[in-house]
Amino acid sequence: MTYLIACGVALAAFWLVCRAVAWLPTYYAKEEQRWIRAAQQAHRTQFQPPEVPPAPALWREFFSAAPPFNQLTVIAIIALGLVAFGLWRTLPPGWLMAAWFVYACGLITLALVDHQTKLLPDILTMPLLWLGFLIQLFPETASFGLETAVMGAVLGYLPLWLLAQAYRLIRGRDGLGMGDLKLLAAMGAWSGPSVLPPVIFAAAFFAIVWLMLQRLFRRQGGHRHEEHPFGPWLILAYLLIVLLPISR
Repeated sequence: MTYLIACGVALAAFWLVCRAVAWLPTYYAKEEQRWIRAAQQAHRTQFQPPEVPPAPALWREFFSAAPPFNQLTVIAIIALGLVAFGLWRTLPPGWLMAAWFVYACGLITLALVDHQTKLLPDILTMPLLWLGFLIQLFPETASFGLETAVMGAVLGYLPLWLLAQAYRLIRGRDGLGMGDLKLLAAMGAWSGPSVLPPVIFAAAFFAIVWLMLQRLFRRQGGHRHEEHPFGPWLILAYLLIVLLPISR
């Protein structure tokens, strides 16, 4: 019975992640168009923020179609399958395994959404951050205590926030999105402050290598001021450094 329940939960999670990977970029594109139309109308009338669709309508839209079968959903399925297998082999069935699986689902969704939109939405990053605090309150799921989780979140957010503000002051433009900082805060809450330096350096290395390969082989490295998403590299580095050792 436990295996059947676990398989059912895993299949539902796979469906939700694949649907979110396909639906969220479309939703944010529509949201951007609504704001553009509202800004254009502000030249003729008083500016009014666009109306946000009610939550029930958004949920109906989310569940109204099946996830598409494309390259991104295949990547999501493979990544989730690897994480689920590793967690199942290592952790006993229970709340701890469930919490880490939910966390991994959120990270993989964030990576693929950021890849498409250059956005790490708060609707995903903030619940992961608070869940990282919440699991420290219960003996069944606590790893190092709430104090260390809070310290990890602060050190994941504050130093790079100061660096981002300094960069903006000097260069006059953003160099690091706030979504990246919230993602790092969530990682610090789940795994403590010690994991942050290797994740950041590994992510920067992966991003630099990828851009160099683009310029070398495709000659499409883009303009040097072009914005590139950093979230996927942070999540890849975190999965390799943290989740893979856990699953061994």
